[in-house]
Amino acid sequence: MSRREEVTLTNMCMIEKDGKILAIDRNDPVWPGLTFPGGHVESHESFNDSVVREIKEETGLTICNPNLVGIKQFYDHDDKRYLVFFYKATDFSGELKASDEGELIWLTKDEMMQRKLAYNFDHDLPVFFDENLSEHMLDGVRDEVF
Repeated sequence: MSRREEVTLTNMCMIEKDGKILAIDRNDPVWPGLTFPGGHVESHESFNDSVVREIKEETGLTICNPNLVGIKQFYDHDDKRYLVFFYKATDFSGELKASDEGELIWLTKDEMMQRKLAYNFDHDLPVFFDENLSEHMLDGVRDEVF
């Protein structure tokens, strides 16, 4: 049995400033709703570099020292593993500028919870907010946060 498998690598980052969190209201028909900005890791790109690049592309901001806080994994419709590296950042520069991905909104955690979140994003949020958690696993049978 091979120990190798095909995996999609992605990231998302919760950016915090003055008690508010930057969210993106995604207009993607496959995964619409409120979430954190992020995207795919490119070939031969470090995870850190990928989240810095994706945040710049989607928000116009340059984040510094993003902190890896957890991971989400699930299997896509082709039964291939899909990993999302969760980051937090509080140090950034630049001017906020929305992309084609969706509208950018600064919200408190409570305000965010009152909005329409992207599918299953409410299960991701505990990993960002509870330092004792580090993983959200969905495998078609279970949906667990560790």
